[in-house]
Amino acid sequence: MSLKSISRKDLTCFVVTASVVLVCFILVAIFSGFMHEPQRLKTMLVTIVLVFFFQYLILEPIRFFILSIDYATWPQEDPPYKAEEGGPTMDHIDYLKIRLRSLRSELLISEGHTNEQLNQKYKHIAGDLLLYGSYFIALMLMVVLQEDQTNYYNTNNMQRLFWDNTTVTFGLSQVYFIYQVHSYLKITLVEAFYAQKTNGYEGWWAMDQWQKIGVVRLRQMRPVDCHIGLGKPEWDTKTYAPEWRLPYSRMHYTEKFWRIYDPFVPAEFEPSFLNGLLLNYDHYGYLLNYPEVAGYVVLMMSTKVNCVKQIEYLRDYSWLDKNTSALFIDLTMYNADANLFTLITLRLENSPFGIQLPRVHVDSVSMLGSVETRSTPQLLILFVYTVLVILFARGVFTKIWHHPAAAHEAWTMVDLAIYILNVLLTILVIMRDIETDALLQMVEKATKGQYLDFQRPLRIHQMLFIVKGFLVCITTLRLWKVLQFSSVFQLFTQTLFSAWRAVASLGVIIVVVIMAIGITLAVPNGNNAVVFSHMVQSVVTCMWYSMGFNGDIRPADFFHGGRILGILLYLALVFFLAILLMNVFASVIYDYFNETSRIIKENANRSSITFLEFLHVEYADLFGDTFRCLRKTYERRGHTVAENVELELNRRELIKFKRDLIKSPQELKRARLTKEQRSADYHLRGEKLFKLMAILDLQVEILERLVLGDKDGKLPTPPPSDSDPDDIPEMYRKRR
Repeated sequence: MSLKSISRKDLTCFVVTASVVLVCFILVAIFSGFMHEPQRLKTMLVTIVLVFFFQYLILEPIRFFILSIDYATWPQEDPPYKAEEGGPTMDHIDYLKIRLRSLRSELLISEGHTNEQLNQKYKHIAGDLLLYGSYFIALMLMVVLQEDQTNYYNTNNMQRLFWDNTTVTFGLSQVYFIYQVHSYLKITLVEAFYAQKTNGYEGWWAMDQWQKIGVVRLRQMRPVDCHIGLGKPEWDTKTYAPEWRLPYSRMHYTEKFWRIYDPFVPAEFEPSFLNGLLLNYDHYGYLLNYPEVAGYVVLMMSTKVNCVKQIEYLRDYSWLDKNTSALFIDLTMYNADANLFTLITLRLENSPFGIQLPRVHVDSVSMLGSVETRSTPQLLILFVYTVLVILFARGVFTKIWHHPAAAHEAWTMVDLAIYILNVLLTILVIMRDIETDALLQMVEKATKGQYLDFQRPLRIHQMLFIVKGFLVCITTLRLWKVLQFSSVFQLFTQTLFSAWRAVASLGVIIVVVIMAIGITLAVPNGNNAVVFSHMVQSVVTCMWYSMGFNGDIRPADFFHGGRILGILLYLALVFFLAILLMNVFASVIYDYFNETSRIIKENANRSSITFLEFLHVEYADLFGDTFRCLRKTYERRGHTVAENVELELNRRELIKFKRDLIKSPQELKRARLTKEQRSADYHLRGEKLFKLMAILDLQVEILERLVLGDKDGKLPTPPPSDSDPDDIPEMYRKRR
């Protein structure tokens, strides 16, 4: 819409409304206490935004629903339309200006713009591009702003602190035998967390910013049968006496020394829907998979003395023995300065060979995402993203409402999937905040001797990452559909559509060859090379090695089954797979790409317009009024108009001559126009020339009426001539 078409009445109404709203906001801010803290002011603004969302998303639909019922039940006659009184009157100059705008539009419009079907297609693409493009950009900004890339350094440092030896702690990587676990617990998890500081304060020896929340949990998995088979092991759930003796009997000192001398009790997990949904997963170990909601649990004490007694009791009564499959050590830490939770899971697997297989798993998560902890750009992007999601959902459901058959289209299903993922994302955020708030309330009320299980909010946070990843992928896929107006995207799409059978067949051949070579490499080299230690890992290694990534493979890894066999396998992997099959795959795609490009060029309609030409004509008034300051004005440079035109034509000829010198003969041959194209171009230039002549004549007439005419643009009538027709010379007289 052009800004010139806005009436003075509408502009006045808008200014008055904006002024009233602004004054009301200022008065509310002043009389409610303008000197708020920044967090309080931010909360107040967010509350106002939520009220607006509630008004327009919930109350307005309810109001229109009630009005529709009322109108359908008791219909009323519509009042007759009356023309607006006092409308502006137009004089002759106004009509000439309208005619001038019409001629300028005709100058821009060519024969290709008369294809109404193509114009409607481009109109729809322009709307989709604006909506999906802005939504995609807002989604990218939201993902980038909500993630802190510096969390990597905290995760890496925590892994190193618990994995390596230091001057104070014992590293988990140095635990080779099962009897060393007790020393690791005492040195790294007890003495290091109750170290005396210079100011007399007890805390973690490494960093004062990190505080342990709750106590440490020890959980071990014990199979019923020590026999190792192909099936899943059955985990023991019986209650034992100390030293894992049966039958179980409750000791007389259990009530007095709570939790120190009663460790041989199975874990108790509350059966609920959320626990079954969030905690029903397995830890993937080197040897077996271990469930989260099973095993025998010991909660460490809150003081250093009791923890040391507890560890001594565990060691004296064989808490860990040869029947222990895995020991999990779970603890949670919090950094108030960085608003960051760190969940640490230390795992020790007791292998059948007697050697321990350690692993450190660290998750750094920012779970407290309230209004006070979010920055202003994050809140702004979140607000824009919410508005775009609402517009996106309205467009999808409006399309389905007016055209129900569109619900069966593939791209409509993609739109519905995007909407469902956004709803799921909102539900997960609410669930994570509820779980975190419940745990924080427990921190306020509970004692220091309780274990706070942050696994549930952590799992929800991980599900948020997964949903965001799917949302980014499917939004990018939908944006690919919108960008089909470009010839490049059309070429790629038609190439993939025409070549999918050949590509799929060749891809199956490559996958089969990769699996064969990977399994062959895993058999002789799996016991000696990490990259070939498992069948799946060996196949994946062959795949990314064939793509050119060879950072972790050494040539010696191929020769554990013999030098000759290693050379043959290496040649098969490098030359047959990486060079031959991959180049054949690329050649097939290249051939189909050239063939599709040739077909598109042959079937191309020369008279049709491009998407950019459509935008240039469709939004000419908008760009002309909005970006008037960016227009290129005429500069005389000390020359006349004719001289400037001649200089500009010479400059363009020189540029074209230089480009022709760089082009090859094949390119020059392809650049030559056919006879029909030259005729169409000549016809178009002639039409534009006549349109320019009409525009110049009309501009001269408007100028004449503005200069010589009255206020209505009427020219004065010339006075009658007082000459006698008989005085005209004979040569100028009109012959009959």
